Amino acid sequence: MLLFGDFVLDEKQSILLCQGKAIPIDPKVFELLLIFINQPNITITRQYLLDHLWSGSIVTDNAINKLIANLRKVLEDDPKKPRYIQTIPKRGYRFICNVTLHEIPNSAINTLSSSKGKNGFRITRVKAVSFSVLLLLFSLFLWQLIIQPVQPNINRYSLELTRAQGVEKSARMHPDKKHLLYLKTNSTNNHDQLWIKNIHTAKRQQIDMGKLSISSIVSVTYGQHNAETNLIYLDKRQNICNVYQAIFIHKKTSIQESQGKLTVQLKQHNTLFDCSDKRIKDIDFHAKRQEIYYAAQPQNFWPNQIYAFDLATKKHRIVTQDEPVGWGHHSIDISPDGNKLLIMSTNSDYKTQLLALNLYNNEITQGIKLGYPVTEAIWSHDSEQVLYYAAPPLNQVIRSDFNGKNATAFISVSERLSPQMSLFPDGKNIVFTTEQKNFSNRWLVAPERVNDIDNSTVYDTNPALFHHSKKYFFISKRSGHRQLYLGHYDINQAEIVSNLSKPLWLSYLAISPSDQSVLLNVENEVYNIPVNDLNHNNPLKSLAKEQLIFTSEYPIISLDWLTEKTAAITTVKNGIPALKVVNVMSNTVQQLNGNWAYGMSDSHNPQYSYLIEQQTNTLFRANSLPISADKNNVQQSVLKTEITLPKGFYSVKIDSNVLYYGYGESDGDYLNAIPLNNTAKGGKYPLSEFNGYDIRGGTIMISDIERLEGDVHRTMD
Repeated sequence: MLLFGDFVLDEKQSILLCQGKAIPIDPKVFELLLIFINQPNITITRQYLLDHLWSGSIVTDNAINKLIANLRKVLEDDPKKPRYIQTIPKRGYRFICNVTLHEIPNSAINTLSSSKGKNGFRITRVKAVSFSVLLLLFSLFLWQLIIQPVQPNINRYSLELTRAQGVEKSARMHPDKKHLLYLKTNSTNNHDQLWIKNIHTAKRQQIDMGKLSISSIVSVTYGQHNAETNLIYLDKRQNICNVYQAIFIHKKTSIQESQGKLTVQLKQHNTLFDCSDKRIKDIDFHAKRQEIYYAAQPQNFWPNQIYAFDLATKKHRIVTQDEPVGWGHHSIDISPDGNKLLIMSTNSDYKTQLLALNLYNNEITQGIKLGYPVTEAIWSHDSEQVLYYAAPPLNQVIRSDFNGKNATAFISVSERLSPQMSLFPDGKNIVFTTEQKNFSNRWLVAPERVNDIDNSTVYDTNPALFHHSKKYFFISKRSGHRQLYLGHYDINQAEIVSNLSKPLWLSYLAISPSDQSVLLNVENEVYNIPVNDLNHNNPLKSLAKEQLIFTSEYPIISLDWLTEKTAAITTVKNGIPALKVVNVMSNTVQQLNGNWAYGMSDSHNPQYSYLIEQQTNTLFRANSLPISADKNNVQQSVLKTEITLPKGFYSVKIDSNVLYYGYGESDGDYLNAIPLNNTAKGGKYPLSEFNGYDIRGGTIMISDIERLEGDVHRTMD
């Protein structure tokens, strides 16, 4: 079953329901609807509609116009304010509503389909009443669970504070309730610029920071005088991390005041502390205690911990906290009254637990545990309730008691929420940001006579190329939740091959050397799934226990095949990556001799496996896996290469005697290609916040950002 907006659709039974009521629909209109919902957020050209709806027939453009109009009438969709079908001028149409997979009991569908007539749905009055009541109750239950888990506040709406092209982010309101400070990035300048805007007059100004770089705004407060603004910010780049304090002065003249102009100048700038030895995830400023709290990865590895920096003593300390596990304590927020620290802690199960640390007696209280990862939660104005993001695909901010009770939708928006939210200084509203971040698959190095890839405008990531055919798997949110899709080189088309009913965090993929099975990492569990179980006609509905080959209490950060029968899985514990070799036939972990961090294979040279040593990052080639207890045999089977990877490398693979890995440099991230012998060729490719890649025979498919837009909003109550 497919859920979109107010409707439920069963493609096999040709049934369309609206809140439990069957909707009559013409067969040709139904065909058009199927084209749209099977390709959400993709621009469908008029020629495509002609080819697929009237193949072999001669029709006029007016036929398309009429069919689109009839479908909009069925969906009650206003073309001027579309909820479902958006007209893309001179290009075609786009279905803009989220589509979610779900199943309704077959008995209910069979009852309805057996009564269907050729012109609609004809059922007896008694059956109609009983079935309608039953289906309506079920639909309302489904509506509450999936579409609208909490009811929004109909008296609250949101207002855009920025509308410029590019990305506006990391916004903080000035205590004067008039000025918004935010960062802006556009396509012509990859560096973040600091801007200030008067939200009443709409006047704005870019603040000249000279050669200073700013990654995120931590806090905005009054300086010693009302004419001064105290800004604490973070500068986080490759191999650079510093926290700064800047003081700005507002200069006003009578002419400028009458014209509503802004004149803000940098007065003073101080370095507070160097954080390059850690990877900061979140940071907040406690004005009363004059302390900076931050969540960070020590030594750039999980789990994250909470630290505090005292501005007076210039000393750091580890904050009292539960022992971090999995991803650890990754996000924080200081309560408005200054008494509590909200901590978001996510274990390896990808479920976030909210914790509250009393900053005066160091007591820790457990709050709600959510069934999904939460990267953004803050205290409400009363310092008792919390605000947090709902599970995707919903774009809602939920407000509830700390323990999760009395949950209501604080605000609902149509755009995707980005993890940046703060309180508006009026005691009741918030500032938040939205983003349109489109990850798409693309050929970094394309095969011959292959160019196009079927991408959505939502989220296509983690491509995994077949070894012996022109196909690839990838993960996408086209249907609302992460699902598996199958793409083809030769045709610009992708098919959904999984129908997992509940949201699951799908990440790493690796296809076996024979193309017979695929390894899939799902919330720190690894499944070995036969490729034949993944097809469009019968999508995978659930993950079978017998296909589970590995479970870890620690985060999984890498996945590959060593041989047709062994999988290489890397977990990280206390900041140290550790290789686990799993026999996929017996589901047993084989302990290798030596201290290894990563393992991988080269499908074009299957006689070798490759291992990367912990600490040294040195690459070794293995003729056979070093499992033997005989040290002499181990030394003979493992050969040290001349390649040592740099500290901070990530996502390493080997193909056709070339080593590939990601690495961040001062001007951005790159995919590096290092030859293992004299016959192979190297290279270096720029990346744009990439999200997975794969290589076969020198061809490279990568997922990275194709388009990025973002705006700052506030709620209005």
